[in-house]
Amino acid sequence: MGHNFKMKQWVRDLIYGIVLVVFAVGNIIYANTLPPGSIKIKAAQAGTYLAIVMIMLGILGICLIVRSLSQKSQKKCTPLFNRATVVTILAMVLYLFLLDKLGFLLSSVLFVFALITYYSFEQSQGKFFSKGIFKKLAAYFLCAIITTGVCYYLFGTVLTVVLPQFSLF
Repeated sequence: MGHNFKMKQWVRDLIYGIVLVVFAVGNIIYANTLPPGSIKIKAAQAGTYLAIVMIMLGILGICLIVRSLSQKSQKKCTPLFNRATVVTILAMVLYLFLLDKLGFLLSSVLFVFALITYYSFEQSQGKFFSKGIFKKLAAYFLCAIITTGVCYYLFGTVLTVVLPQFSLF
């Protein structure tokens, strides 16, 4: 991960496009398994929104595949997996594992806070632990709380999606 390996842009874009299409198809299938909640109108159900977003993501993935194969850019770029990618994937796996145990609210706040903090650390180029670190962390935590609260309200209240609750068992 620490080496300067470069790959051709068209290869990286092709892989990204394929992953996006596979992810979108998987989630479209998953969207059809979601319960309707209390909303009886199909167009207003959470699964419908997920399917619409995934269809758009799939179309963008197909566009990326077509562009990568038609242009075949020889430009060198960073590899698929760098430290930030690995940390993000590990954070998502941990988040999914903790979701059923800690519930949506707590696990989402921790997930968003951890990623904002990590990305800020990466962007700071060694100046992260400077004066005002606690102020920054408090702002990141507040952002995580607001983001999670908005998502909880939107999905849990407006769209009546049943979200995981805290449970020790």
